[in-house]
Amino acid sequence: MPQVRKMTGEELVIAAQAGDGAAFAEVCRRFAGLVYKYACQPAVAGIKEEAAAEGWLALAGAVQTYDLSTGIPFAGYARQQVRYAVWNLFKRERRRWQREVPLTGGDREDGEYSLLTTLAAPDNVELAAEEAAIAGAVKEALAALPDKQRLVIVATLLGDVRLTEIAARWGITPQAVYGLRQRGLTCLHKQLTGLSILR
Repeated sequence: MPQVRKMTGEELVIAAQAGDGAAFAEVCRRFAGLVYKYACQPAVAGIKEEAAAEGWLALAGAVQTYDLSTGIPFAGYARQQVRYAVWNLFKRERRRWQREVPLTGGDREDGEYSLLTTLAAPDNVELAAEEAAIAGAVKEALAALPDKQRLVIVATLLGDVRLTEIAARWGITPQAVYGLRQRGLTCLHKQLTGLSILR
């Protein structure tokens, strides 16, 4: 009996986008570890179930919104979406905690901990979440670019495609491709300059 070729993550996502329930279930199975990794971080230990729910919603959203033409691997795209969703949940909960729990006061001897002590994770979760927020901002800025500018930036700076390859594919000169990339980078710089997460 011939073996069926195992589908890549991108192939599964395309099938899921077309309405294949089995493909969607397989994507969820493959990325369950990713969801639980971010849902089980120390900073969201008290709201692990909510974090997992946010992670699953983000994964489902990533399947719906993934665009193969960007050249970004689905695994990286999904990781960014899940991290960003859990980070947003953490920020919402932190604002709520700060209204309800004093940031300082209490010590280990009387059985209480400050919120700052509770949130101080040894693996620097906040830095990881900040990186995810930055990645999200860059993704949004990239999505706002004209198609050709976005594709050139993703292919040449995030991938390993040469300007000459794109020029041959599109039937234009490498200088024209370079110009598209520079205009796109200028737009990105304008959009991202001044964002609080990049300060």
